Parts: sequence; C-alpha cells; structure tokens
Amino acid sequence: MIITPTFTSGFTTNFGTNAAAAKAAWIAAAKVFTDAFSDPIHINITVDAVTKAGVFGESFPGLVTIKYADLFNQVVAHASTQNDAIAIGPGGSMPATDPSNGGIWQLTRAQAKALGVIADDTKDDGGTTFGSTNAFTFSGPIAANTFDFKGVCAHEISEVLGRFGLSGGNNTFSLIDIFSYTGAGMRSLSGGAATFFSINNGTTLLKEFNDAPSNHLDTRDWAGGTNDAFNQFSNSNVVNPVSPVDLQVMDVIGYGRVNANGSVIETVGHITFLRAHELGSGFGKAPNFLDAEVIVQLAEDPLRSFGFQLRADANQPTRTDMFDLLRSAFIAGRPIRLDYITTGPRAGEIIRVANA
Repeated sequence: MIITPTFTSGFTTNFGTNAAAAKAAWIAAAKVFTDAFSDPIHINITVDAVTKAGVFGESFPGLVTIKYADLFNQVVAHASTQNDAIAIGPGGSMPATDPSNGGIWQLTRAQAKALGVIADDTKDDGGTTFGSTNAFTFSGPIAANTFDFKGVCAHEISEVLGRFGLSGGNNTFSLIDIFSYTGAGMRSLSGGAATFFSINNGTTLLKEFNDAPSNHLDTRDWAGGTNDAFNQFSNSNVVNPVSPVDLQVMDVIGYGRVNANGSVIETVGHITFLRAHELGSGFGKAPNFLDAEVIVQLAEDPLRSFGFQLRADANQPTRTDMFDLLRSAFIAGRPIRLDYITTGPRAGEIIRVANA
C-alpha cells in the first residue's frame, strides 16, 4: 500500500517555519499504515492547513456507494486474517443479510480500492486539514502544553482510509458501523452511549466508541481512556500511538495485514516492570548477565509482556543499548516506544526501543 500526500500551498504557508517538520510528521503517520497493511493500491490524500479558530484536525474522504450484498461478498473475498475469519464466520459481526434493512451503504474511495470495489487509480481519495495555530510537537518527546501532531495525522488519515462512521445519518451507513455493539448480539449501527467495537457479534467488547449524541462529534472515534491516536479527544503532553486495537479495526474494515509472522507494531507507554533474568541461574549454571532474558511490562498494556534475550553474541551491543534505554526510562518515569513482533514464534519480542 502506497499513501501519497499532496501538500497544499496553504499547508506550507500556514505552518510557516514548522512546515517541514509538520510534513515529516504526516508522512511518518502514514507510514504506520503502509508498514502494517499490504494492499496493492495507491491512496492519494490532499493535505491542507488553515488558521481558522476551532480547527484541530479534519478529514474529508471521498465516498463510494455500494449495495450491501456486494459489500458482504467483497469483504468475504478479501478476508485474509484471523480477525477477518472471526468477523465473517459463525458468531461474527458481519452478517450476510443487510442489518440496516435497506439503508444506503458507502465506503471511502481508499477502502473501496482495498476491497476491489473500484480500480486502483491516481485520483484524489480525500483530504486531511489541520489547524496550524494549535500548539503541536512534530517529533521527539511531546513538549509541555502541546499535542502530538503525528497522532493527530494518524487519526485523520485513518478516516480517509475508512474509519469513518456514517451511522444512520440520512439512512446511510459505513462498514465500521457493523462492528458497533452494546452487548452480545446487540448491534448499534447508529452508535451512542456505551457502544463498543466488536468483531464477534458483541460477545467481546474490545473498546468503547465515542458517545456522539452527547457531544455531536464522530461516532467511530474512541471514547476517553488510554492515550490513542483514534480517540475523539486528545490530551496535551502525551504521545497518542496507533494501538493494536486500532490496527484490528483497520484490518476488519477492508485492509490486508502484512504477513503476520514478523509483523511489527509500535506501542508507547510507561514501564511498570523491568527485569533482566539470568538464564539458567539456580539450575547449576553460573549466572551471566550477558545471557539473560529481559522482561518489560507497560502501565498502558498491563496484560502483555515484552522482552528479548541479552546474549553475548553479535547482537549483544545493540541489546545492551536497548536495555540501558529501557532502564533509564524506567528510572526517570518517562514514556518509551517499543517496536515488537506481533505473532508467530517470536511474538512479543522487542526489536527496537526509542524514547517516546
């Protein structure tokens, strides 16, 4: 998948001396999706900036209308992951019959390309616009009283890609609306309070959607909670990453994940547990710190453990550097970014560490 931005003159003018950094942040946000998904398509996005008060980030996806039966068939034809299999299988969220009872169904142009509904082309697929007068951090640690611009870009890009709820407005619906539930077997196409993302017909409620009727904002952003690029509201002073559940959403709404064995995901958080366990100690083997297993847990993802083996071999200098960075972040209480393998025999293995 290739995402090509066209930056307007307004983007360059309105961001001024920050224009180059803002462009780099947008491109880095797009790379999160191109690294995670392998669809052989070109997505073309116009990127603008304005000085108008009240504008933070906005998206303007091009839309394509489709019959529900055709939508279902294309989703089934392009299913390629375990998430897809659950969604379209028995007990999944994607029914063979129209859950709207005759509503209008639409995809974004980018999403329609991914699902094979329209041919790949170089036409404009939508736009993203940002308020240049907001206080943003464009790279590195998030400065005090500023917002993570890369996270804002990822939020708006994902909407052009299809994370865009229509939710019954003018009796019109989008694919993501199908995955909205209040409980087991209780679909809520229109969204609202206490609605959640689920791929198995509401049996497992993965993350809560924004309560759009109460704040008149987006139906398919996340409600508050863990810092996340897809949240409706962004806090200042924090990194807002694209999380594993965010990529799960993009997976089931039409995009094909890269080969799962070796897929790499980025997560950001604060270390709550860090240990270098000497392999073989207590079993008649002399402890050797350079033959150790490093275990890391994050406050933001308490049920998951990450790690790597710190061995006295060719990888040892890189591994010790990674451990030193983890240790210093743990002591200082600052956020850290981990890039880790998601599935397969090396699932959970950290391959890169950086300050967030």
